[in-house]
Amino acid sequence: MTPGASEIDAVAVIGSGIMGEGIAQSFAEAGLKARLIDIDQTALDRSVAQISANLEMSAAFGLLNEAPPAIAARLEPVLSDDAGHAADGCDFVVEAAPEDLALKRDLFARLDTLPAHVILASNTSSLTVSAIAAGMERPERVVGVHYFNPAHIIPAVEIHRGEATGDDVVAATRALLARTGKIPVLVKKEVPGFIINRLTGALEREVDYLLDEGIVAPEDLDAAVKASLGFRLACLGPMEAEDFIGLDTAARASGNLFKVLSNAQEPSPGLLQKLERGELGIKSGKGWYDYTGRSREAVLAERDARLLRQLALFRAERAS
Repeated sequence: MTPGASEIDAVAVIGSGIMGEGIAQSFAEAGLKARLIDIDQTALDRSVAQISANLEMSAAFGLLNEAPPAIAARLEPVLSDDAGHAADGCDFVVEAAPEDLALKRDLFARLDTLPAHVILASNTSSLTVSAIAAGMERPERVVGVHYFNPAHIIPAVEIHRGEATGDDVVAATRALLARTGKIPVLVKKEVPGFIINRLTGALEREVDYLLDEGIVAPEDLDAAVKASLGFRLACLGPMEAEDFIGLDTAARASGNLFKVLSNAQEPSPGLLQKLERGELGIKSGKGWYDYTGRSREAVLAERDARLLRQLALFRAERAS
């Protein structure tokens, strides 16, 4: 029998990368025991240190109900190459492994040996639950939970299901995420990319076109988005904004613009050239911006400080 959200007190997160560490932190902040599992001790150590730094920063913004050490005490790093065994005793398991279908299928096949009541969730950002759960004995307990980076800050989580996913599993997952302070959004039909990644994909395609055509520089593009579209989206969703603009105006604008928007089917040539030069963003020290001379930790701390200020305002607005 699928456990109710209030009955779950221990979760396992498989994969201690940037998403896994944020997901584990989110559960620990909500009072749950969070077991963080990885096959690499160095990765585990880095994640534990990053979570500690994250908690201290969240505390500085008044966003924690407990002292950081009390929250960190609920985090259990586990070094193991047997995810099924390492997750034993947890009622909810989140997979945050690399976005590789074969890898995820193998992992979920091993997790399928866990007791029948355990909910198995995937943080996949592009694959469908049906594809991941193919061949499992109990695919009805597999559900998608798409967190957004950084997972310990961004409130929304997309819940998506496969053909076999049980309604009780979706309901329990939704309630559990709400218990952690997240805003669960249900994807009603199975579709690659879900909701937000499809929207950001469409935006990325047009961004690539504007950059490749020399219409705008990366810095000016970021400034324009943050000071207009991004500023408004922080408190008005696109459907609300369209109501304020007027649906007649929106229809006319769509008719004028849709026919001239990019319909590229492949990644931008400019983006691919950066990859060829090894310019991957923060992970390599250079992407659209140059981070030379700055540590990854310092860059992330600066980003998170901006987002935490926004999170504090977001929570205050929802509470009012």
